[in-house]
Amino acid sequence: MKALYICDNKDEWIKLNGLFSGNFPKVDLICCLNGSDALDHLSYEGPFAIVMIEASIREEDPSTLGQRIIDTVGERPIIFMGSEVHIKDRVDNDLYNGHPINAIINTPYDVEVFKEVISTTLEWAKKEEFEESIEEIDKEELLPMRVRNFYMFKVVPYDVYLELTQTKFIKIIKRNQPYTHAKIQNYAKKNIKNLYLGKNDFIRMLEDGIEKVTTGLSQKNSTLKSIFGNQIRGALIIQQYIRAIGVSDDIQDLCSLIIETTDKTIRRYESPTDVIDKIPFKTCDFAEQAILTSYYCEAILHNLGWKSDLSRKKLGLASLLQDATLSNEDLIRVSGAEDPNLQMFTREEQDEYLSHPIQAAEIAKQFQGYSEADFIIAQQHEKPNGTGFPFGVTANKMTAHSCAFILASTYVSRLAISGKKADDKDRIIDQLKVDYNLGNFKEPLMALVKTVKT
Repeated sequence: MKALYICDNKDEWIKLNGLFSGNFPKVDLICCLNGSDALDHLSYEGPFAIVMIEASIREEDPSTLGQRIIDTVGERPIIFMGSEVHIKDRVDNDLYNGHPINAIINTPYDVEVFKEVISTTLEWAKKEEFEESIEEIDKEELLPMRVRNFYMFKVVPYDVYLELTQTKFIKIIKRNQPYTHAKIQNYAKKNIKNLYLGKNDFIRMLEDGIEKVTTGLSQKNSTLKSIFGNQIRGALIIQQYIRAIGVSDDIQDLCSLIIETTDKTIRRYESPTDVIDKIPFKTCDFAEQAILTSYYCEAILHNLGWKSDLSRKKLGLASLLQDATLSNEDLIRVSGAEDPNLQMFTREEQDEYLSHPIQAAEIAKQFQGYSEADFIIAQQHEKPNGTGFPFGVTANKMTAHSCAFILASTYVSRLAISGKKADDKDRIIDQLKVDYNLGNFKEPLMALVKTVKT
């Protein structure tokens, strides 16, 4: 078992280490100077049976720090250490009384009191199965679930794991136990992209997610924030489901619903720009790029006066499926087959990137009622001068629909790679004018310019 001690006085570290080694030699005591270090340890080196906070810590409020810890990693025993004066002045009674196993140990230490409090806390931890939360699991038995999915729930009926090594995993969420979104957010901030579930649980969670998103998008008079949030979650589910399982009737229905709500949302406003400027584009992941691309495709259709439902459907499906076969989200930052950044990835990931237009096109063929969507997806990385991939075709070999999609997708991906500063939009458009203003690209390009520049 592990215990964590937060104190900015290293002399106290020595005293506490002596107490633990003399009375609880099997407990691994880790000491840190501040809350930031503590949260790092809690996130990556746990599980910790005990968290101890020195009440005299100078640059942080001990009660606030205690609440941050609970919000991040969930309920667990917190012991406040220190003189009676510091405990009285700096420990919030509500926080202290908020968990039955929370405790206070006054300094100077009374060894018997220390042993009693620590023993009680360790017993609680054993009961809560802290010792069993690090498990040896064959990775083939688990599937990676994007962290973003867990914002859809507060309780999941599954055990959720964080990968430590190829065979060691920490159970960070216990089935049917509430967890905080702050806890999930902390993993996201640390650039952890996936948590792991058993294969059957993975499928059930995606199915639950489909139901939640479908319900959300079917509600009338939803706010833009709600619509965009559900569409992005839906895109994320579609991409994961297709990679792990394939195409199902539920996935086809969800794609259709996202495309339909995109059209309806655009039509609610006088200008497509009024809608697009409100779409969240913070993480710039595959899901956000899919939805933003679909809206730019809608805007291009709107500005060109193309009212065909088929045009809308095939560009919408292309937006949702374009990156569905890519497993490493960092490939977002690769701009093409000749991009030197591609060499930073494994050979398997490079091959995956170079083949993903064809693979995504094959998936599109399984959808009914989206004729030519597969051709559009296959050409997503082509360029007017024939230097794109996988075919190297030139502008005169591409349909107007392919050109519209390539422009929308390229604009969004370049925006994701950029620093997203105020002038990036205009700069990217000016680049596109130089490279794409010919053949069937001309009219869609002007429609995109009108959307961005309005």
